[in-house]
Amino acid sequence: MKSIVISVLLILLANTLGSAQAQSPVPIAGRDYIEIPNGSPLDPAEGMVVVEEFFSYICPACNSFEPLFVAWAARLPPYAKLVHVPATFRADFVPYGKAYYAAEAHGLVDKTHRAVYEAIHTTRKLPAEGAKPDEGRIAAFYADFGVDKDEFLRTMQSFGVGVKVRRATEHMQRSKVPSTPSVVINGRYLVRGDTYSDMLRIASFLIEKEHGG
Repeated sequence: MKSIVISVLLILLANTLGSAQAQSPVPIAGRDYIEIPNGSPLDPAEGMVVVEEFFSYICPACNSFEPLFVAWAARLPPYAKLVHVPATFRADFVPYGKAYYAAEAHGLVDKTHRAVYEAIHTTRKLPAEGAKPDEGRIAAFYADFGVDKDEFLRTMQSFGVGVKVRRATEHMQRSKVPSTPSVVINGRYLVRGDTYSDMLRIASFLIEKEHGG
């Protein structure tokens, strides 16, 4: 029953976003989005418009943005590719960035992405913003999804995951991402907006702009 209610809510959110987008003015460069000089996605995909969401699991704003973003992302056109980029503005962001890439390596992101938000912001099973980072506790949480705790912790602390976190951080800095959540389209446009719905309206416009060449 809970899953049915959630599905209905996501459909209503998506329809609301679509209606708002149809009635809104054309976005303007410099006001509604920032052009990134010589920008490109972290991982370009040939023939695709890459949509990057810069996020942090411990960010309360990202947790609030997530339901709207999920509803919007479900309606992305087939030529758009969604990529999550963990932001690491502070030391307490880093363990969750490592956890995201470790989960990706173990094929767990689809199962765990929303669950991590809930464990931080709802059930308080994981350390929240400003709390002392605890990689062991994070690894123990992911063990509930079928991966060995010690193996997951080793992956978090591996050279490969460290490289991915550094690449994401450098890309975030090149893209002039000021905060989370932020959305960048094809590495070329940093989305602004007065509200989260407005951000997604502008993002949709920029996807079509990039696709149309």
